Amino acid sequence: MPLRPDSQRPLGLVLSGGGARGAFQVGVWKTLRNHPRGFGAAPDVISGTSAGALNGALIAAGLEPDDLLDFWLDLADRPPVIANEVFFKSLGRELQRLMWKEPTRSLARRGREMRIFADLIRKHARYRESGRLAMILEFLLTARFDSLSGLLSGIETAFLFSTEPVRERIAKAIGGRELRDSKVKLAINTVDIRTGSVVRIVNHRPDKPQAAANHYRYEPVITLDMILASASIPLLFNPVRVGEMDLWDGGLLVNSPMAPAVALGAHRIVPVLVTVHPDHEPEELRTMGHAVERLADTFLENAYNIDRKLLLDRNELAKRHGDPQLREVELYRAIRPGEREHFNAGSYLFFERAALMSMYEAGRRAASEWLAAGPLRDGRNLPE
Repeated sequence: MPLRPDSQRPLGLVLSGGGARGAFQVGVWKTLRNHPRGFGAAPDVISGTSAGALNGALIAAGLEPDDLLDFWLDLADRPPVIANEVFFKSLGRELQRLMWKEPTRSLARRGREMRIFADLIRKHARYRESGRLAMILEFLLTARFDSLSGLLSGIETAFLFSTEPVRERIAKAIGGRELRDSKVKLAINTVDIRTGSVVRIVNHRPDKPQAAANHYRYEPVITLDMILASASIPLLFNPVRVGEMDLWDGGLLVNSPMAPAVALGAHRIVPVLVTVHPDHEPEELRTMGHAVERLADTFLENAYNIDRKLLLDRNELAKRHGDPQLREVELYRAIRPGEREHFNAGSYLFFERAALMSMYEAGRRAASEWLAAGPLRDGRNLPE
């Protein structure tokens, strides 16, 4: 029973980011929590980013898997976002400014634009709708890119939607505005928008010398702001102020954060990803949606591969030098979706009940198959 509680070998759960795909992790947790060969209890350590940080905080607060599912389905039934009116007011004002400014453009600029436009007319099949649209887009991105840049610079806000209503949903779920006195060692991973550096917020002090103190921000009480910060997708949602910092989604830089789990004392680590294994991908990009999906998946896969490589490198050093302070960590193969059907281009932001339930059930199946296969350990000599 390799996943059962063991005081000598603390167990860590690493939950990646992935927006609405976080419902997949809820299904995984349902199986890991209740399966005869699963955890049997909450893990000793949880390290999460974005949706993973949200799920990790709810697990650390003592919620059962069905409670987590209810939380996610409530997000689908009552979307907790508010359009940022400042964005749309600024957009309207800037569009009007550009229209009034248009007659005053210099003759030199107009001449250059007309030459470019004439070349585009010859280049594209203007008698087709697709050709006309291509011509307009290329014109904006070449001759008039300065107008687009000026438009963006004039919008007096940095986000489209406010996540303020999410705060109340989380407070209701965890029974208050703070998470304190949790036995689970929790790491929430964010990014400081000013410095561009990763900020790892932990509710227990990291092991020493496993981690330098300046790499972690110790907060014995995890606030709603800290949880929200990790899930604040740049440009889409507002940054969140925590102390003196404005924080964004940690998935920008560290989407599958294994290092904090090690720093908090985990001897065994189970990663849970929300991306389908690349081996299951077709060789060619079939649609624009597929390309967008692969772009997002590639960023997340690269983040995981970096974290995985660093941990395996660390294990080799520990084995080679026999340093008791640099202990070897047992890494298991990642649990991830086994099918492509419900994990398409829009699924990162598709907060719809049926879609969330499909991803939840996919999580249950993936975890069951993972347990039935071993679970298998990860290492250098094992297939990727």
